[in-house]
Amino acid sequence: MNKMIIFIRELKRNRKSFIIWTASLVLFNIMMMSFFPSIADNTKMYDEMIKGFPKGMIEAFGLDKISMSTILGFFGTECYIFITIFGSIYAMLLGASILSKEEGDKTIEFLLAKPVTRSTIVTAKAANIFFYITLFNLIFSFVNFLMFEAVKREEYSIEAFLLLSIGPWLLHLTFAAIGLLISVFVVKAKSVYPVSIGFVLVMYFISVMSSISDKLTNLKYFTPFKYVDSPDIIVNERIEPIYLIIMFAIITVSTAATYVLYNRKNM
Repeated sequence: MNKMIIFIRELKRNRKSFIIWTASLVLFNIMMMSFFPSIADNTKMYDEMIKGFPKGMIEAFGLDKISMSTILGFFGTECYIFITIFGSIYAMLLGASILSKEEGDKTIEFLLAKPVTRSTIVTAKAANIFFYITLFNLIFSFVNFLMFEAVKREEYSIEAFLLLSIGPWLLHLTFAAIGLLISVFVVKAKSVYPVSIGFVLVMYFISVMSSISDKLTNLKYFTPFKYVDSPDIIVNERIEPIYLIIMFAIITVSTAATYVLYNRKNM
């Protein structure tokens, strides 16, 4: 059993969950984007409504930096949050279950009985994660582009749009890599769900807290959500280099640690 056979096997095992997550989130995103024309046609009313929001809420969602009356601003406040949160949950669930599933289903003995190394298993499964996360984000980006073109009221920055597409992809890969590392330690498949969902939500909560409190602003370095913050991307049209470095470091270290620990693990 070589690397490609394991890769194809994993594609089939994870195909159903990929279709469910992608279809659900894409349809929800289309529904949300379809509301933009009504927002754009009633800009003054919505601007006045937003002024009545608590200051902390305005800062938490970046409404002090961007306006919902623009298509990028609307996407950044209404749709982007769902893509990042729920996409990250999917990515982490995929990563955290891909190795632990073998032990939970008692199929690891079958794999290890074949002429295949543990490193080969990790490589095939990591490639599977990368494939599905990348396809997930490509589909979202394509659908988003079609929706932008369909409902836009004026031209928008293509650079900002591309960055708002790349940002979630990097974010999802970051959570997937952390999930992959966690999968070395989690044996029971049912344990993956609370660990993955809880971790992502805690990271998002930290992101919100770093936005609404000056005393907690340094917490932004500890949550991947702040690395690809939509208001900052829209305003600056770039992802800060320091955040790119941190994400690449997390992905690299988590993946490397997975190889080392999985090879040393007693099964």
